[in-house]
Amino acid sequence: MLRNLFAGKLQSGGLSVNIFTDDELEQIHFATIEVLKKTGLFIGSKEAREVLDGGGAIVDEKTKTVKFPPYLVEDAIRSAPSKVLLAGRDPKHDIVLESNRVGFTNFGEGVFVIDPYTGERRETTKQDVADSARIVDYLDQIDVYERA
Repeated sequence: MLRNLFAGKLQSGGLSVNIFTDDELEQIHFATIEVLKKTGLFIGSKEAREVLDGGGAIVDEKTKTVKFPPYLVEDAIRSAPSKVLLAGRDPKHDIVLESNRVGFTNFGEGVFVIDPYTGERRETTKQDVADSARIVDYLDQIDVYERA
């Protein structure tokens, strides 16, 4: 069962709307290549920086910034598998990542929560992770659970 939508499109009840033209998507791609080449990314993990350095990226250990030559990014895109299966415990919850498909997740890494009792912003606890997993389990719109 493929539940995820296509990138650049909104879909509901069999209808879809193109958000970006092919030219706009190409402009976004080239702008991204430019940012990765000139600005790079902060990579906090020394091990990751070493791996990227060995793979042809340009690493600045002082700033922990990694810049990616365009050929490296394009090679990575070309060598990426055309389809990835994220298998659920039940096959009806499988998610296939392919082509222009996107899925939805609840969070990301290192998020804070608003404590439901005090209203204060704080770092997540194990109980928050358990609570958010229970909530997400009931939401059909969320394809993949990410720990809080």
